[in-house]
Amino acid sequence: MTDAEETFVEFDRHGEVAVIRLNRPQRMNAMGALMLGQLRDAYRALVEDDDLRVGVITGTGRAFCAGRDIKEGAEAGARLQDQATSANTDLFMENNSPKPLVAAVNGYAGGAGFYLGTRAVDFSVAARSATFQIAEVPRGILHGWQTGFWMGLGRAAAHELAFGMKVSGQRAYDMGLVNRVCDDDELLDTALAAAREIAAMPPEVIRDNRALLKQIAPAVPQQLVDAALELRLEIQRRRGDGDAEFLAARGAGAAAARA
Repeated sequence: MTDAEETFVEFDRHGEVAVIRLNRPQRMNAMGALMLGQLRDAYRALVEDDDLRVGVITGTGRAFCAGRDIKEGAEAGARLQDQATSANTDLFMENNSPKPLVAAVNGYAGGAGFYLGTRAVDFSVAARSATFQIAEVPRGILHGWQTGFWMGLGRAAAHELAFGMKVSGQRAYDMGLVNRVCDDDELLDTALAAAREIAAMPPEVIRDNRALLKQIAPAVPQQLVDAALELRLEIQRRRGDGDAEFLAARGAGAAAARA
């Protein structure tokens, strides 16, 4: 990182646990290219430090992570295929980290931030003020329909997510989306306690159990994946799929509401 670059991802050591903090509160910790690179660097530092056993990821300010930086995408002419969850599946969708990850979800977790705080970690702790949302749905993107299936949620919970509804920290715990919920001022301590409990276990057993759990996770049938892709492309043809188009439409809608 050069001196001219801002630090959007902080990395601190707490014994055997690393705390990785998204620190771009003025943009609700939205993931731009620089922040994505720094997050990769932080994960690499966790993996390469033999004294660290577990990572905790959290955010600064009123959001855990608002997802992909749409404003940056609009300036770059980005299309849907450039969104964080598709271009960086290893960070948001697959949980390929060699070491366990715990999320401490503060505030809003939407879009890629939703998956960063749930699917892409091994254990999730939510503050009561946390809000989870498949933010692609209100944007008009066919996404999130498979999330309940992936996570073994009940029908009612799966529908809430697939319909783009906002889910509170308590509701996320009740539906089985996160492991624990706590008061806001207890969030980091609760996440660190969980991380230290994992770190105290034999590392080879944790490693093998994580690998086995991945193998028993359900996979969406390929026929359904293909059908969803066809529908998504049709929606893109009808609505347009660029970030600039989305921001323009949102701006027009806001102006109409004020009129």
